[in-house]
Amino acid sequence: MFRDDFLWGGSVSSMQTEGAWNEDGKGMSIYDVMPVRPGHSDWKVAIDFYHRYKEDIDLFAEMGFNCYRFSISWSRVLPEGEGAVNEKGLAFYDQVVDYMLEKGIQPMVCLYHFDTPLALVKKYGGWESREMAEAFIQYAEIIVRHFAGRVRYFLPSNEQNAATLVAAIPAFSGGTAPKDPKEIIAKQNRILHHMMLASAGTARAVHTYAPEAQVGGMVNYTTFYPYTCKPEDVQAAKKAQRSYEGRILDTFATGVYPADLLAEWAQSGNGPEILPGDLELIRQNPMDFIAMSYYVSAVVEGSGDYSPLSMLAAMAGGKSLKNPYLTESEWGWTIDPIGLRIAVTEVYRQTRLPVYVIECGLGVHEEADENGYVDDEYRIAYFRDHIRELKKAVDEDGADVRAFLTWGPIDILSSQGQMAKRYGFIYVNRTDEDLRDLKRSKKKSFDWFKKVIESNANQL
Repeated sequence: MFRDDFLWGGSVSSMQTEGAWNEDGKGMSIYDVMPVRPGHSDWKVAIDFYHRYKEDIDLFAEMGFNCYRFSISWSRVLPEGEGAVNEKGLAFYDQVVDYMLEKGIQPMVCLYHFDTPLALVKKYGGWESREMAEAFIQYAEIIVRHFAGRVRYFLPSNEQNAATLVAAIPAFSGGTAPKDPKEIIAKQNRILHHMMLASAGTARAVHTYAPEAQVGGMVNYTTFYPYTCKPEDVQAAKKAQRSYEGRILDTFATGVYPADLLAEWAQSGNGPEILPGDLELIRQNPMDFIAMSYYVSAVVEGSGDYSPLSMLAAMAGGKSLKNPYLTESEWGWTIDPIGLRIAVTEVYRQTRLPVYVIECGLGVHEEADENGYVDDEYRIAYFRDHIRELKKAVDEDGADVRAFLTWGPIDILSSQGQMAKRYGFIYVNRTDEDLRDLKRSKKKSFDWFKKVIESNANQL
């Protein structure tokens, strides 16, 4: 059974929900200048949470949420990414946090969800620069000190293992991609180290200025299966797990870079520059809990390319090896509830830290009827199966699991700017290219998830 204080709710990011991209002194982020793909949306309005946050929070409260994870737009609070605070931007998040608390919903605040301030990309070149980590730590201290006493849970970065890879892409870092594969890896390693410094600095801020709160390191977790029982395939699966998520989990839990990562850096000569005090900062500031997203499992074989960036691209595009025992979503993502149980259990066994599942969901093409209703029985089935396996991780495997937050509990833009890919229990009336009236309406899954929360998953 889940704990009596188990957290139920949902997760979103700022750029996928807020809109108001140039209002009240907000600075530009990289998403504000990102080219818009044909048939996709820009990020200027999203679902207009900036002006409709009370309406959305009321719906979350009606569903029974006791936790909601959102990200703060760094450039809304610090238009230049550093320096002077935009008080109007900070005031918006004050209003959101205070209204959530009024409705009995605990805020879980993520400080960074890939939306780097454009000014810092232009000034420093993004996360490849050490100055980026220093700017982030200053930003984190501002946020933590401001919300101390009101926010119990802080996340330095969304999916930090994926964030490390995404930040190396030119659209997120400026410039052009290196042509030499060794330089690409070296760039990723520099970003990894700078993000780890930023996370450690955030943990230090939380423990210093908000000692009643906790800080969690977040990973995007993929469960890797060997294609066959051939030893080379089994070894490839283990290597993929270590490379993609295992090493960063070690560092979050212990404050020490693991031996296999240090050995790889030493052998390749592509390791980051580590200055005096860096390792001490990381060692003194491990995470209090592990947060994770889970969407897919993946199959690997010994002859494949399982560098982290290649794996992320393959999984995101639904182009990894097919698992004949699993079905897939419309976007080619495997649907694997048992993979969630395996993931949670492995994370807990590896880190011995409480595990918070804060992203999980099914993206589907949907169109509401004339009353704004969607009969999404498939979404109910998806979550029923995943929650059952999560309970087994607790009851049979002994994992310390403390939260289940779904991704996009209200329809939002996808990470690629698609409104067509809907995850929510709440329908938002807009399309990729037509804003319509943005009206909110409840899908069939709304009342089902409400009953799940009321029963603490004893009724599925």
